[in-house]
Amino acid sequence: MSKTSRFKLLFIGLAVVCVALLLAETLIVKVKTTYVRKEPKFYSPPVATLSAGESVTQISSQAGWFKVRTSKGVEGWIHSQAVQAGKFTVAAMDKSLKTSATADEVALAGKGFNKQVEDEYKSRNRGMSFGEVDRMLRIKVTSDELRRFLMDGKLAEFGGAR
Repeated sequence: MSKTSRFKLLFIGLAVVCVALLLAETLIVKVKTTYVRKEPKFYSPPVATLSAGESVTQISSQAGWFKVRTSKGVEGWIHSQAVQAGKFTVAAMDKSLKTSATADEVALAGKGFNKQVEDEYKSRNRGMSFGEVDRMLRIKVTSDELRRFLMDGKLAEFGGAR
């Protein structure tokens, strides 16, 4: 192969890589935690765990799932409902305004709440136990349990709607 041919081949390869990078979209996790899965299925084994505010690069998409690459280079599938396109920023005209948020605050905002709204609700409903809600958030369902639930209910690819 001549030197000119190798140069052209290298140039074309670099051009393809540049186009792929420009077309790649950044997605931001909008839920408290989510999994990057081996396959585009809810019961597929997780290969990574992500928290609210973390970003991933979209590689492709398929039936409500995005194939992504994490900042650590892990590739897998994440459901489209767990992420949003683009980056979000907070701009403040006044230096006294808060311009960052914790993962918990982002998760509350995703549900339409903030700390003040949650505190006000708790104060108006003092007799209610919020421990049950906290307990529900700590429940972990294994991939096998989820797969069995979907199969028994004939849900998703096991005979029902997606």
